[in-house]
Parts: sequence; structure tokens; C-alpha cells
Amino acid sequence: MSPVDHYDGYAPDKIDREYVVSAALSIIDRTGLDSLSIRSLAASIDRDPMTVYRYLPTKEALLDAIADSILITLVTVDRTDPDWQGQLRIFARHYRELALQHPNAVILLATRPQSTPMGLGTTRSLRSLEGVLALLSANGFSVPEALSTYRTLKSFLRGHLLSETQEITENPDETGDRLTLALRRLPIDEFPLLSTLPPLITEYDGALELERGLDALFEGLVRTVRGAG
Repeated sequence: MSPVDHYDGYAPDKIDREYVVSAALSIIDRTGLDSLSIRSLAASIDRDPMTVYRYLPTKEALLDAIADSILITLVTVDRTDPDWQGQLRIFARHYRELALQHPNAVILLATRPQSTPMGLGTTRSLRSLEGVLALLSANGFSVPEALSTYRTLKSFLRGHLLSETQEITENPDETGDRLTLALRRLPIDEFPLLSTLPPLITEYDGALELERGLDALFEGLVRTVRGAG
């Protein structure tokens, strides 16, 4: 499909900000982030570019809104649960689930928003931050420790998702064959371990890697932040 295909959301006479953002995300899902422009977005909803600018004054504002829309249903942690690690796992798994519904837009989750103080997010996305801070504070973290933990968790999630979406391929067998062929051309005495990579890459399990990363993250937090406390 071309980026000017019509958006297949609800009736176009009900244009509003949510509709425009949803149409933009649809373009990214179909043809990638690079295909999104104000002009292509306007064409997809049968409007002129000024209609888009009425709701999103700049391309930057549009990208911020798209990132925010992906995480609008992100789970809120139970701040009364004494199992803070369990709650953060639920949060991390749901964050990954929402992100992987839109793999072409994952880069936006790692870089947006830029228009709010320190890039923290809009009022809606800040609810998750408030919930995590409250959860950790209730479990003995100081506010600075809780904020540092949240930042570390989000940094890990963003990095993991960027890596996982690069691993995703429609044809894993073909990818493995091509990788094997490429590695055979390397001097085996210099790169003896690289020959073992093809099956490891094609059998990549993003969910398992997420859990392993969380294990390491929480183990470190218990040893440092909680241990010091």
C-alpha cells in the first residue's frame, strides 16, 4: 500500500485529534515511519494539510501524540502490592506487548516525547510514572531511588524493544541461511564463535530475553538500592 491510501477508521465526517493520530499510526504500521508526512496523512483522511495542523501544529507534536497513543492503555501498577518486583514485571510485559503491536513505531517510544519537561511525557503517560514512584516509595525506596529505578527500567525496556524489533523477520529460515553463508566467508581462526550464531539468532525469544533482563535488573537493585537502604 502507498502512504496515501485512505485510512480505514471510522467515518471521515467525525474528524478529531484522536482520529488524525490514529490515521498517522496506521500509516506507520503499514509502510513505516519514513512514509509519514503531514501531506501523506492529510491525503489518507481526504483532507488538506491545514486540517492536520489544526489538531497537531507541528510534525514533532504529531510524533509525540503517536507515541503517547500507543501507551494510553499501559497498565497501572498496584501501588499497594508489597511485591514490587512482580508489579514491575507486569508493567514491563504490558509495555512490551503494546509496543510490539506497532513494531514500526517502536523508535518513537525510545525517543519521544520531546515537548514536555525532561521528555517525561504527557499527563496520560505520566500516570505510569506516578504509579511506579508510589509503588516503590511504599516498599521502602526513597523518592530519588524510586525515580532512578523507573529511569533504569524504562531505559532497559526501550533498548530491549529496539533490539527485539531488529531481530523480528518474516522469514527466519532465509535469514539463518544468509547469515550462515556470510559467516562462512570469515576466517574461522579469527572468528571461531561466530559460526554458532545463526541458530541462536533465528531462535531468538524476545519474551525470554525480557525476563532475563528483568532478573538481572532486579538483582542489581536489591544489592545496591535496597541493600544500601
